[in-house]
Amino acid sequence: MQISGPSGRLGIALTLVLGLASVGFGAYSYTTQSTALDSAATVEGTITSTTIETHSNDGVSYTPRATFDYTYRGENYTSSKVYPGPLARDFDTERAARAELAGYEPGTAVTVYVPTGSPEQGYLERKRSNKPLILIGVGVLFVLGAGRSALT
Repeated sequence: MQISGPSGRLGIALTLVLGLASVGFGAYSYTTQSTALDSAATVEGTITSTTIETHSNDGVSYTPRATFDYTYRGENYTSSKVYPGPLARDFDTERAARAELAGYEPGTAVTVYVPTGSPEQGYLERKRSNKPLILIGVGVLFVLGAGRSALT
């Protein structure tokens, strides 16, 4: 089985731009997530609501959201990030997403992790996502495909 890459200058250019954008956003997401994990201060917060967002791109996925209030260095903040970084974790089933919200009922006191450089980006779970690395990998494949097509 042979896979052919993009053809024509426009196709190659668009594939290259898409690949570079994917690598760039993946690297940005990885750096943001790492910084949020490495520089987090902890404060107390209170859950105000929870919800499950449903997304239907190629299939259906579910993202847990917990909205909470907290105070950091005398300033009040509200966030709904369960995990650090710009790419939300999602799950294949609503049940799995709901399981991530176990213990986060409204009114519950929680520990909030606050990135010291971005205190408005507080989050609840110190878990790393592999989504940025996948995005970088996909971007590299696009760049390599464009490069191969340009050379043939």
